[in-house]
Amino acid sequence: MTEYILDGLKAFAVVMFGMNVGVILTWVDRRQGAMMQDRVGPERAGVYLPKRMAQGALLGPAIGTAAIVFYLAWAGRDLEGAAYTGRAMLFSQLAILFTWLTFLVIAGRIRRRGVKNPFDAFIATLGDPRRFFYAGFGAHLACFFVAGLFRGTPLAPTLKQIGYGGGAGLLAGAIVLGGAYAAYRIRHERVRLRLAGLLHPAADGLKTLLKEDFIPPNSDRLLHSIAPFISFFPALVVLAVVPFGDTLCFGTENGELQLTQLLETVPREGVCTAGAVNLQVIDLNVGVLYFFAMAGTGIVGAALAGWASDNKYSLFGGVRAASQMVSYEVTLGLTIIGAVMIYGTLQVDDMVRWQAENAWGIFVQPFAFFLFFAAAVAESKRIPFDLPEGESELVAGYFTEYAGMKFAMFFFSEYIAVVSASALMTALFLGGWSVPFLDRDGFHVVLGDNVIWEVALSHGSVIVLGVLAFVLKVFFLCWLQITIRWTLPRFRYDQLMQLGWRKLLPASLINILATGLVILLVQGGSAQLVSGLRTAGQVTDLVTVVLIIAAVGSLFALFLKPASHRQGLAATSAQFASLRGGTRSARMTP
Repeated sequence: MTEYILDGLKAFAVVMFGMNVGVILTWVDRRQGAMMQDRVGPERAGVYLPKRMAQGALLGPAIGTAAIVFYLAWAGRDLEGAAYTGRAMLFSQLAILFTWLTFLVIAGRIRRRGVKNPFDAFIATLGDPRRFFYAGFGAHLACFFVAGLFRGTPLAPTLKQIGYGGGAGLLAGAIVLGGAYAAYRIRHERVRLRLAGLLHPAADGLKTLLKEDFIPPNSDRLLHSIAPFISFFPALVVLAVVPFGDTLCFGTENGELQLTQLLETVPREGVCTAGAVNLQVIDLNVGVLYFFAMAGTGIVGAALAGWASDNKYSLFGGVRAASQMVSYEVTLGLTIIGAVMIYGTLQVDDMVRWQAENAWGIFVQPFAFFLFFAAAVAESKRIPFDLPEGESELVAGYFTEYAGMKFAMFFFSEYIAVVSASALMTALFLGGWSVPFLDRDGFHVVLGDNVIWEVALSHGSVIVLGVLAFVLKVFFLCWLQITIRWTLPRFRYDQLMQLGWRKLLPASLINILATGLVILLVQGGSAQLVSGLRTAGQVTDLVTVVLIIAAVGSLFALFLKPASHRQGLAATSAQFASLRGGTRSARMTP
């Protein structure tokens, strides 16, 4: 019975993840891609709350969160070994994060509105608010350095106790301080809460629910009604074979799984079997084939919608959608053959484990990753590959004759397809839940035979880090696809088909040939070659860490860069153009 409940919970979690990320992508795409120009703009809509209610909404959750932190600290006071070390490191890092982030926000507010009380004056004397970020970043690094430096020394237990108790107390204090300061700063009897454009998705959803379900008189009513479900269902269920985390290991009693007994630590090698819970809805030995089999049925939904609508524009859109999806399905299937040859399995979770032990797929199959990414974007039928619904040619394409929730299912399935493709790319090429140098028992920074740095973590901490890494990778790929949707113009249909059949398809065949030759060379190589490849895999982990740190640092540097404004007054467009550096062409003459 417990297994069935767990399977249901995993399926529910995966469905909610796919649908909620799809909703977020829809909102981001609508708000950033085409800003609504009406009287209630994305930044104008808001609600008013009474002063006491607003203060309670700020201070209440902060006190509740602090109470939870103290409870977790009290409940884990008897932990030992890696579990205690991981909990101490978690409390310490979160305490540092919330402390500098709280003071950074407060300092920014003080700088914008001025000093109002002695506490504001004290914060203002510390100088630029960016100093809090720099100090916090240095504190994060110092915490890791101290943990590695004194690991295994007589001083280590004392440092763990300081990190555990002091970290929990500092974390709770920072949360309460932020909430109390925000509540204290409320002066007016009514507080306006801006909704950041969230009224528009709510209005769209309500409008969709209340719209009439129109069916053309001469259409095939049955096929017209089931086509949206055929299109929506496969985009969601393909997530069932994508693992979003490593195996959870629970204790057992009389052969029964004990969900309250999560193992504190697990061995670095191997996978638990007795109390194992895979963070995957279904673990098939042909998981990749299941993905393509289910994803391919989405073609039927688009084709049926176009044919059953009794509309020439819908028919053209359905034909375009079917031919486009079939064309790029071929490239998708051929692209992953090289990865399957390397991994030696069709099970998605085993592919992730191979990458965790060796190197991410983007390093061993870089050409395949870019081919797969291009084909996946075309498969989702989003710009610049949205020819089946090109409004300048086909009104709305294959769902021109759909309204209400049926239209929403077609529209929403495309964004869920973006999430599904991103999840599969994460599992095949970005290591899935794996984190560089993170094993099942903690971090082990190793280059060759030299151990540079190690820290033990509890089993629960490792699982949480893996799930978080998987989610962040999926978010990154979704963001990348949405960015392409904002950037590139729509292709012509002949360009779309030529790209698929004359560019991507031959390139995927060449990738298969090159992969086979490399595998033959490696299999016939010496032990030194195998050792060199193992070291190269460790170097790729190091390169990944450096790239992530550089990207995060660049992002923070962009956010922390002082804003510079240039003001210029121009009475005419000619003066404005001259002020901006002139025009690119010579002045027209009669």
